[in-house]
Amino acid sequence: MSEVQIFGGASSAVMLLAYSAMIVIAVLGIFVVLYLSNSKKNASMLDELVLDERQQNRDGYTSVIDKSKFLGAIGVCVTDLRPAGTIMIDGEPVDVVSEGGFVKQGLSVKVINVDGSRVMVRQI
Repeated sequence: MSEVQIFGGASSAVMLLAYSAMIVIAVLGIFVVLYLSNSKKNASMLDELVLDERQQNRDGYTSVIDKSKFLGAIGVCVTDLRPAGTIMIDGEPVDVVSEGGFVKQGLSVKVINVDGSRVMVRQI
């Protein structure tokens, strides 16, 4: 018999006492965790670690720059579009994606779609 015994040769009274002690320690641990998580003192310590400010559009914060002004504009490829690359529109570099495939550097393209920060162009 190769059974693993935690308390080899111990009486059932000792085993009952040991198991009871483990249960009491576990229950006390749960109460300590619950107390610490609801404590106002500990909550103030966590407030120093958590950023709860929100950035609002009305305050000038934007997550995406509006590029709809480029719709219909014509630009020149500064880099090869494979299918993504950079074009120049009125002296301003714009990251774009070509509608088709590869477009060589120096060729003219037209902006056909703007969706958020994604600008799609077609070779002309």
